[in-house]
Amino acid sequence: MAKPSTITALIQAPEGGSPPVVSHSQPMPQITEPHEVLVRVLAVALNPTDYKMPDYHPVPNAVMGCDFMGVIAAAGSAVDSSACIGTRVCGPMHGSNPGNPSSGAFSEYLIQDERLLVRVPDSWSDLEGAALGGVGWATVALAMEDSLLLTGTPSKPAAPRPDGTRVPVLVYGGATATGTMACQLLSSSGYNPIATCSPSSSALVRKYGATLTFPYSSPTCGETIRDATKGSIRAAIDCITTPESVKCCFTALGRAGARYASLEHAPNEWRTRKAVKMDMPMTYVVMGREVKLDGPYYREADQAKFDLGARWAKEVQTLVDEGRLKCHPAREIPGKWQGIIQGLDMIKNGQVRGQKLVVRVGSA
Repeated sequence: MAKPSTITALIQAPEGGSPPVVSHSQPMPQITEPHEVLVRVLAVALNPTDYKMPDYHPVPNAVMGCDFMGVIAAAGSAVDSSACIGTRVCGPMHGSNPGNPSSGAFSEYLIQDERLLVRVPDSWSDLEGAALGGVGWATVALAMEDSLLLTGTPSKPAAPRPDGTRVPVLVYGGATATGTMACQLLSSSGYNPIATCSPSSSALVRKYGATLTFPYSSPTCGETIRDATKGSIRAAIDCITTPESVKCCFTALGRAGARYASLEHAPNEWRTRKAVKMDMPMTYVVMGREVKLDGPYYREADQAKFDLGARWAKEVQTLVDEGRLKCHPAREIPGKWQGIIQGLDMIKNGQVRGQKLVVRVGSA
């Protein structure tokens, strides 16, 4: 198939921020590194970061979007093109990227390092592939290994405790897309995921691997979790990051050596205990490049973080191939580029629960 010289993409407004603009004159991205591949995008998934980045870190005319599924159309010199051309893949992107404004997922074509991609099984639909994407598993991998210093992985699960039980890990916001991914990857890595969610989402969260769920709306949620687990939780992943979620996690965590990973910045004034080690994993570091965002979101380029992402892409690939990892329940929004805009408004307005919004942008 002949590739066009210009493509369509959803970009930030020329003055930055919202609402997004559909551009039909973006240059076709070019492969510049040996391990890169050109992907023709078929479907994308929407995340809260997709509207938050333009609102809080505006980059005028930057291509938006972080999760995609597509077909490899060309490959760099270090990639076996004869084996990969036409392969269905999904993965993460750094959308709204001040360091590379053309690198977002909401585009007809994109460039990504093939070592960060996961092959989508034939039994999965394009929409399910987009719902898996890459931001979710990359975020959880960073949180587990880099923030919480958990050593278990799906290929080498953590050893059980002396009494034969698994080490518990708290997942606050278990019904979010990152929450269900965290429950699955923790369980596959030998840990015992314990999650907070609404009572109506408890069955969903347990389906994705949580062994216990607790209602986050209870004013004593943290104390209840701590009592139920006898103060044995030493690690927590907070997928929500509000003063209430921080308080709940800090209360639930045991007293010695506790670690906490938040998906958003948690200011020091939200702390209720000084002894807890806090960290915020920034998913974009797995691309191996400098994250040129302001304040606490800035990260230097770090090859070790790229290596972590590449290792976990292999872990996720094995789980997907073995049928041990599922995407969050996908909900299609029609309308292509306008569908993305509509879906982002739905997420921003709190109209999405227990689902991952996905949009078709191309055809096979």
